Amino acid sequence: MGTSGSSEGPGARVPFDPPWLDDIETPNPGDGQPQDDQGPDNTETRPQRPEISPARRFGNARRELGDFARTGSEDAFRRSVGHYSHTGMGGARSAANRLRTSARTGASAFGFLQAAREKTDPAINEWVNALTARNASAQDIADDIVKRTTPEGGSLDEVASQQSMAQALEDLLAKEPDIDLLNLDDDNIWELIESFLGYEAFHRLSLDIGQVFEDSSISPRDRVTRMKEMRDYLKAELSAQVETLRNKQPHATSSQLQSVLQAAIENTFIVYEGAL
Repeated sequence: MGTSGSSEGPGARVPFDPPWLDDIETPNPGDGQPQDDQGPDNTETRPQRPEISPARRFGNARRELGDFARTGSEDAFRRSVGHYSHTGMGGARSAANRLRTSARTGASAFGFLQAAREKTDPAINEWVNALTARNASAQDIADDIVKRTTPEGGSLDEVASQQSMAQALEDLLAKEPDIDLLNLDDDNIWELIESFLGYEAFHRLSLDIGQVFEDSSISPRDRVTRMKEMRDYLKAELSAQVETLRNKQPHATSSQLQSVLQAAIENTFIVYEGAL
């Protein structure tokens, strides 16, 4: 179940966001110098909501996800995510805010990969040259991208972010085995970031409510199938939302890009809340 095996999910009557969430550091592209257009202050985007989560916050979400796990009903899955967002997380904006590290990481990775292609940052140029000089394999490059674009800590959120980027890169390489990861065009980068966000949403839900997949009444084959469907549904919806916002702001700056990704996550949860 990916990262879910090490967590029973957050309990009731605890803060919606763990107190250490804002301590997660997202790597800066290049030499680590401050960017001209860093992302918006979290205090501006954090929604107004109750600080303490309600009792049985994920009860309905887990029940519907269990129904999906047993039957494969997409409607049950959509209701599950809707309940997760609306009740479990205090609304779509709050649910998206819980994933703000994902938006920051996605925007940072986008800038890093653009700079690698365009050779606009001396530190990144040095990294690219070193990889080229030793004829690094695509997998070695992918591993290095993960190290340089995702948080380095060992918390569940940080490990999930590392796994999400690694899986998104793996998918891109599987789709286009000869692709040059050091020279991705913008469409490739957008596709990678959309995939990354899909995996991030999947890992977040897995950690919080995915324990239902461990029910012994669900066969191993159905468990694998449902988990893949869950990832695919989330990735498809997030990609659709990102593409809509991307088309409205095709030349976004770094801070604007973070806002685009944050808004796409929020809009995704709004769509799922519409299933209730």
